[in-house]
Amino acid sequence: MLLMKSSSRNITRTISVIAASALALVATFVVLPSAQANLTLPKGTFLPCSTATVDYCIEAVSVTPSGGKVIPLTWVATGSAGEAAGNTDGVAAGKALDGRWTAAGAFTTDNYDGLFIDAQPANDFVPWIFLDAKPTFSPSNNVALAALTTSAITPVNLNSESAITVKVRLSDFKVGVTFGVGTDATVDFKTTATYNTFEFTGYPVKVPTAKSSKDCTGNTGVATAVSTQFQTVIIPSNDPMGFTFEGSSGNLYVGSNGICKLSTPTWNEAKKSFSYKASAPRLAPDGTTVNTGFYYAVISFADAAALWGLTKPSDAATALVISVKTGAGGSTAATSKVSAKNNRIIIEVAGFEFPDPMLDISLNPAYTSSGAPVTDGNMGIKAPVKPTPTPKPSSSSKGSATKTASSKGSVAKPVNTTISCSKGKTIKKVTAVKPVCPAGYKKV
Repeated sequence: MLLMKSSSRNITRTISVIAASALALVATFVVLPSAQANLTLPKGTFLPCSTATVDYCIEAVSVTPSGGKVIPLTWVATGSAGEAAGNTDGVAAGKALDGRWTAAGAFTTDNYDGLFIDAQPANDFVPWIFLDAKPTFSPSNNVALAALTTSAITPVNLNSESAITVKVRLSDFKVGVTFGVGTDATVDFKTTATYNTFEFTGYPVKVPTAKSSKDCTGNTGVATAVSTQFQTVIIPSNDPMGFTFEGSSGNLYVGSNGICKLSTPTWNEAKKSFSYKASAPRLAPDGTTVNTGFYYAVISFADAAALWGLTKPSDAATALVISVKTGAGGSTAATSKVSAKNNRIIIEVAGFEFPDPMLDISLNPAYTSSGAPVTDGNMGIKAPVKPTPTPKPSSSSKGSATKTASSKGSVAKPVNTTISCSKGKTIKKVTAVKPVCPAGYKKV
């Protein structure tokens, strides 16, 4: 991790290197600065606020089924009676857990009976908070991880059609940025006279997981599994090992389904460029199918003004240039969407191939607040440029300048097509050369 300051905008940013991460599944290693932390987090998993003795605790959890209303969940300690899973197909009791958040009607279609919110320090060296929503299975009211029958340590898939909301109390912890695994996400950080709160809502997504960091690079890495997860990392702004910039609201979020090498976003003041990288094994467990990914960014209007001077958020689609930089063999097809609503700019990019795409958001040099003309579209895919050998002229074309000139521009222009994608009652239309539904949506 490297701490840097920009004198022109007083930007403070943290660049972390997290190798072999896969978050909860693979050990996390961080290169640390020499600065001492200002924040001290409690050891172990945060307790429900109803039983906690410190102001680092879980205030509330809820789920919103597809097409349904919000269902607030109640904490039930292990050994106490609670709701049963909707079905028990392919599920077994794994590691014992202290309890679960559950409610009647919340998990009637699922093969798990509640959620255990594992919120705790990301590791012993940085004051970051890692939050993981784990499915539970509680035969005889003994709460345990809802695991696959084939693996006691692998959780069953979370329901990707049901939104999860977690609200945590954070004492004097001030949020700088949030990144993790989830889509259609929103974050809400608030400060009070007594303690701060952070609320995170989103949908679980399918994640290719790796056995080691070696599987997250190159074109031969194979995922050990593809499971539906919901995780996030919360980085403070009021600590030398955190992330902040002048004018930050604390409501900046970047998500992906690539959990290898997750890191804080980085800000390039000179280029007005905001970048974020996440990776995953290129191949699915079958060793043939190529894993595809998405990026989902939520930028508050206040943050957009602080970063780019973007005072007209409705111009976001033309003012910002969204690009995905890929390595050798990376994808050259992806779809993007930029929208502004509810005081947030939402950026969705989907359909690129792993292992190592990087999302880059920068100010369009052609943009002015008065509305300067811009180029067609704001999505770019950049891959390493390889030298193209000069073809040898055939005997029929030697010396024919006319034939050489007429061959230029003979490639047909790609034609866009439109598909419809659904998630519950929500329908989205995606237009691209090779349209792909956003994460969590199905083609209809």
